[in-house]
Amino acid sequence: MRLLIIFLSVTNAFIIIYGPQPVLPLFMQEFGISISTASLSISLTILGIVFSSLFLAVFSDKWDRKKVILVSNLLLIIPSLALFFTHSFSWLLVFRFVQGTLITGVTTILMTYAAEEFPIKKKGMVLATYVSATLAGGLLGRVLCGFITEHFNWEWFFFVTTVMTTVVSLLIYFFLSESTGQIKSGKQNFTDHFKNLPLLSTFFIGFSHFFAFVGFFNYLPFYASQAPFNYSVAQTSLLYLTYIWGIVSSLITGMVSNRFGRRATIAVGHLVGATGILVTLIPSPYALILGASILTLGQFCSQSSATAYITDVVTHSKGAATSLYQCFFYLGGSLGAWIPGILWRHFHWSGIVVTTVGFILLALSSNYFLGGRRSRVAQSKRVTA
Repeated sequence: MRLLIIFLSVTNAFIIIYGPQPVLPLFMQEFGISISTASLSISLTILGIVFSSLFLAVFSDKWDRKKVILVSNLLLIIPSLALFFTHSFSWLLVFRFVQGTLITGVTTILMTYAAEEFPIKKKGMVLATYVSATLAGGLLGRVLCGFITEHFNWEWFFFVTTVMTTVVSLLIYFFLSESTGQIKSGKQNFTDHFKNLPLLSTFFIGFSHFFAFVGFFNYLPFYASQAPFNYSVAQTSLLYLTYIWGIVSSLITGMVSNRFGRRATIAVGHLVGATGILVTLIPSPYALILGASILTLGQFCSQSSATAYITDVVTHSKGAATSLYQCFFYLGGSLGAWIPGILWRHFHWSGIVVTTVGFILLALSSNYFLGGRRSRVAQSKRVTA
């Protein structure tokens, strides 16, 4: 039951984060704004996650996990309902940012909860299930928003998410057990975390690869709405069905990374993801679907392994370490949702491809040059001994 609630809670959070992505071109038309401005409806939500991740990095190991998860879900109902009634893009951005700040209390704390509450031998599979939920939410959110908008309007998507968040809150209150594996800590050793080179490499990996992933899928609707595709909003939302491959990838990765090692699995994910992006340079609907599928396979292979790798290399203040990872991860996503829009003006899709592949190569470099080095804290302890 705990695993089911984790899955449903994280899925709902990611439905909220990425649901509006297919209707960004519609925001441009309805509010008379640019591509990069419309993309703020995604990037500001992710930026809210970044800011609250820093806050949680200070306090997450002091507070009870279940209470933080429950309160965050309950408060999330308020901006979700407000978005149903708003008709101003400025207020839409405000409420989307607030949503992001509250979502962190769900996603980050649930990741730590999952790592602490299940046996070590099941850690890889449990965290892979967590990542599968992020994928399911991203997929369902985009498809759901696309079809609701096609038949009603985009405001009704936020009403639906309000109802879902209420249901999830009730499930958490009644059925999610109290945290038993949490070790509460009043002191957060941030300096130690940044001296831990394998952990630092994971921060950079999360930042770079998620920049590429969000950048690709955030501007996919603009690319698909033009020739030679000319897709409608509903047709564009169906492209996100390629996320299904990520479910397969994350579940298999949970077993593979336990056997062959986290860093090797992460590196494979980098190479596969970059290949998928390059395939989309072929101006064909089949290439677009194939490339998005391959990228999704690579992204969730890398993300699942990186998530498990954090708990492998951290020995104390795990909540703080997870929050810092989430901060880097979502900062990459926030910038990935916005910066490529500036390049789009001059280089269109080829600019998106070059930028996103370049950031995946940065992730690969971080994995190679930092991931295999010993923590400086561990080295100092060895010298002292």
